Amino acid sequence: MLVPKSKPSLFDRLFQRHSQELRAFAGLRGGNEFAEDLVQEAYLRLMQHPEPESIDNARAFLYRTIANLSVDQHRRQSVRDRFHIETDDDQALHDITAAEPLPEDQLASEQELQSLNRILLELPETARNAFVLYRLEGLSHKEIGHRLGISERNSVRLVGFAAQHVLLRFDSTDD
Repeated sequence: MLVPKSKPSLFDRLFQRHSQELRAFAGLRGGNEFAEDLVQEAYLRLMQHPEPESIDNARAFLYRTIANLSVDQHRRQSVRDRFHIETDDDQALHDITAAEPLPEDQLASEQELQSLNRILLELPETARNAFVLYRLEGLSHKEIGHRLGISERNSVRLVGFAAQHVLLRFDSTDD
């Protein structure tokens, strides 16, 4: 008895199309012994993304995720090397935390938060509210639309507008 072939999912097609080039990239970034793990973790994060439809370029998302994961891997290795930690359990490294932030770090964070607040106050109220609900409270565009009485599409547009405004203003204040 023949079983009909099922149509490959988006993830299957992405994996078939890009896995080899992603492994090569991961090998350059994180070393060949970790390349497969980095690629698998990147695909896992793509599959677990809360709003995969919001990702315009899945291939670029995978590359960025691999780059970020390799940076995290290098940081963990650096901590292991610095403190001569000989463990395969990365959880031990995640459990190491500073008691309190340094005063200069705390001051810098407070100043950055004040700058963000000033920049957000420059936005129209609906755009500001949509941005805060999306970025800080983690609501979906559908939930934002329902809460603010706007369409889901308008929520996407307002959050994008607000994010662009915040980025441009932060860039101009860095000078």
